[in-house]
Amino acid sequence: MKIDKIYVINLLRDNQHIIDKLETLPIEGGCEYFILDATNGWKVASGEEKKKFNFKVADWWKIDHEHNFYNREVTPGEMGCGLSHYECVKLGYDEGHETILILEEDFIYNGEWPSKETFEQLPDDWSMFNFARRGLWSENEEQVLGDDLVRVGYSYNNQAYLVSRKGMKEILDSDYLNNVIVNDEFYPALHGTHDRQDAIDKFYNPNFRYYATRKEYFGQESNPSRDSLTEFTPEYVRELDTNTPYKRDFNILDDSNWEEWSNRYINPQLMNGEFDLITDEPAPHVYVFPLFTKAFCDELIELGEQQEWTHGRHAFYPTTDNLLDVLGMKNIYNRVVNDYVRPYAIDRFELEGDTWDHLSDESFIIKYPFDEQAHLGVHHDFSNITTLVNLNPGGFTGGGTYFPKYKCLVNPKEIGMATLHPGNITHKHGARPTTSGTRYVVVSFITNSDHKGFEPKQY
Repeated sequence: MKIDKIYVINLLRDNQHIIDKLETLPIEGGCEYFILDATNGWKVASGEEKKKFNFKVADWWKIDHEHNFYNREVTPGEMGCGLSHYECVKLGYDEGHETILILEEDFIYNGEWPSKETFEQLPDDWSMFNFARRGLWSENEEQVLGDDLVRVGYSYNNQAYLVSRKGMKEILDSDYLNNVIVNDEFYPALHGTHDRQDAIDKFYNPNFRYYATRKEYFGQESNPSRDSLTEFTPEYVRELDTNTPYKRDFNILDDSNWEEWSNRYINPQLMNGEFDLITDEPAPHVYVFPLFTKAFCDELIELGEQQEWTHGRHAFYPTTDNLLDVLGMKNIYNRVVNDYVRPYAIDRFELEGDTWDHLSDESFIIKYPFDEQAHLGVHHDFSNITTLVNLNPGGFTGGGTYFPKYKCLVNPKEIGMATLHPGNITHKHGARPTTSGTRYVVVSFITNSDHKGFEPKQY
């Protein structure tokens, strides 16, 4: 497919850094590019920067909802990001282009490009084609069109996507400027696949066709929980000191109303108890199931980054990690293990006896930066059973848990997915290297009352 021009949205980074990354893209015949000086929403909101468009931020976005991105106002950073994407679309349309590629400044090209066959399978009615989206619906709820092509459901992440001339016009014809919301939410609403009907009512265009690759060809340099320009000012990100991170209150630490906490942070599919319907078993007694919502994963990463990371807690297989105990999450997570993981494990493994009536756990968040400790060697766990939760799929490339006995790599693409497997006898495993970005996971060594080192009930 011929790409007429690349537009890169840049608020903070050095242009040469972006140019160096652009030169790695395998676009046949090369491609003209333009690095856009992005709208700084923080300065527009304060009156320090002149508006490029007459616009209105959506006053209907904030609602009472368990999803933490729904129960807050649109941030100035999100406003600026959305207007910058809109400006790229307008430039591409006004310049007469048929196909444009829009990139955000922190894009990481993962070294592969969609195949010729994938582009040929793209329907003629396409409006937008995303190379790096994260799906919030399962693929059973989406329209799979090929080995690497899907018509998307509710999705987010727009650091790398194509827009056709048809799509440009559909975006410009929308009422976006009168209802500015975060760009990631706008496109699903325009496509009619948003989870919020009010957003669909504002934007839906039945002719807008949103497709994506099933594989992620781009990652991000930034961490949404730490240095995202939609969440933090450029000045804060520029001067960020790892020893004095941004501080805020965390809803994740407030379990005073357990039902409310669970509704916000536990995946509703797991709470429904339909274990057979939500489980994949990629290897014998290796079970993959939805455990947490995106809200939990985002908050836990941010909470983990508030604390100095340790590097040598485990003598033989050390990781860069933080105990959830240190983060104030010990009792809360133990309750998650007992209320939600324990019934699931009893069902999957057909466990019997009163030694499974209450479980103890050692749980910790690990990060695998590609340029530091990117992997972990093959090992057993000191546990009866182990869970590992993927906190940020799409924020890295490589990674995953490898079980050599079964020649099986488990690396779920959906956020909040947990892998459950036996601990210290049959299922030796290791962490595959992260090749770009930073991979975040939560690991729990779970034991019953027969296990040496079992701890009494925590809550």
